Amino acid sequence: MQIKHFSRMQKISAIIILCSLSPFFLIAKSVPLGESAQSALPLKFRPDDEPTREAFDRFYNSDYDAAIQGFEKSLKAHPDDPFAVNHLLEVVLVREIDREGALNAELYLGTDFLRAKRMLVDGNVRMRIQELTKQAFQLSEERLKTKPDDVDALYARGVTRSLSAINEGLIEKSWYSAFRDALGAYNDHKRVLELAPNYSDAKVVVGVYNYIVAVLPFYERVVAFMLAIKGSKAEGIESIREAANAGGETSVDAKTALSLFLAREHQYPEGLSLVHELYRAYPHNFHFGLSEANMLRASGRIPEAIVAYHDLLALGQRGTFPQARMERAAIALGQTFRDQRNYRAAANAFESVAQMPAADREQATRTKLMAGQMYDLLQDRDSAVRKYQEVIATGDDPVEVREARRLLKDPYHDP
Repeated sequence: MQIKHFSRMQKISAIIILCSLSPFFLIAKSVPLGESAQSALPLKFRPDDEPTREAFDRFYNSDYDAAIQGFEKSLKAHPDDPFAVNHLLEVVLVREIDREGALNAELYLGTDFLRAKRMLVDGNVRMRIQELTKQAFQLSEERLKTKPDDVDALYARGVTRSLSAINEGLIEKSWYSAFRDALGAYNDHKRVLELAPNYSDAKVVVGVYNYIVAVLPFYERVVAFMLAIKGSKAEGIESIREAANAGGETSVDAKTALSLFLAREHQYPEGLSLVHELYRAYPHNFHFGLSEANMLRASGRIPEAIVAYHDLLALGQRGTFPQARMERAAIALGQTFRDQRNYRAAANAFESVAQMPAADREQATRTKLMAGQMYDLLQDRDSAVRKYQEVIATGDDPVEVREARRLLKDPYHDP
C-alpha cells in the first residue's frame, strides 16, 4: 500500500482498519432470473434463536432495515447478552458504510479513503452507534469483573472493539482511537484462543492480523508497536480457513476475508469457490456478485468475468439487489473491455455510469474522462472532445479537469 502525504501513523492505522474491515469487504456468476435461491448457509449463532437467524440472513442479503428489526427483536428477548448488542451494532454500522459507498475493498488498498470527507451520518444514527458500543462494552465488562477468563465475554468485547475501530476510522476519522481499538480486538481474541484453542470464531481476527502483519515491512511494524504480533501468511490463512469451515457465526466473515487473501496470493480456484458459494447462498448481496466477477477478471477468466458483469447489471436493473452499486460493475466492465482493446464497448460501459442512480458526481466525471480516452483510441476525435468538455464543465475535480484540458490539445494515446 503506497500512501503519500499522510503521517506514518495514518498509514499504519489504515492497515489496521483494513484488518478490522476485511470480513465485510467481499460481503460469481449470477443466479439466473427465475432460479430459486439456495437457503442461507447453516450457521450457529448466539443467541441461537429464530429472530437472530432470520436477521443474519437479511443482513448478508444486504436488507439492512429488515435485519435491524430482527436484531432488535432478539436484543429485546436477550437484553443482557453482549452478542445480541454486537449484532445490532454491526448492522447499523455496516448500513451506514454501505450507504456511503465505502463497503469496497479496493478503496482501502489505496489512499482514497484517507482523503475522503467525514461520512455524513445522521446525528441520531451516530448517537445510536455510540450507545450500542457503550452498552456492549458494559455487558462484557460486567461478566469479566466476576470471571476474568470468561471466553465468551472476552470474545464479545473483542468484537465490540473491532466494530468501534471501524466507526472511529471510517466515520469519526479518529485514527489513534481506531488503532487502539483494533489492537485491543486482536489481544482479546488472542487471549480467547489461549484459553480455548478450539474457539473458532476468535480465529478470524487473529488470523487476519497475522496475515496482514506478515506482509508489513519491518519498520512499519516498529512504528505500529506490532512486533508482539506473530506475522505469518500461511498461519493466518489457515486460521481463517478453520473459522470458515467451523460453521460458527463468523463463518461468512471468515470466508470473505479468506477469499480476499487467497486472491492476493493468486490462489484463485479456492477464492472463486468461496465467493461463488457465498453468492449462491445470499443472491441479493451485490458485493458478493461483484467480488466473484472481479476475481474472475483477476484470474484471467475474461469471458466469464464479462458475462458476470453483464449479469450483475441486468439483475440490478430488475431490482435484485437492495444495495446495488451498479456503477462499480459498469466501471469494471469498461476496464475489462479496455484491457482487451475493445474500446467501443469500453466507452459504452463508461458512458453508462452517468445514468446510474447511485453514481456520484466524481464517478460520473471520471468515467466521462475515461470514455473520452476510449474515443481518442478509436480516433473519434469529435466524441472525445465532447467528453473532455463535459468534464471541464463540471469542474468537480481539478486533477481531472486539468487532464481534460490537456487532452483537448493532445489526443490520448494508449501507454
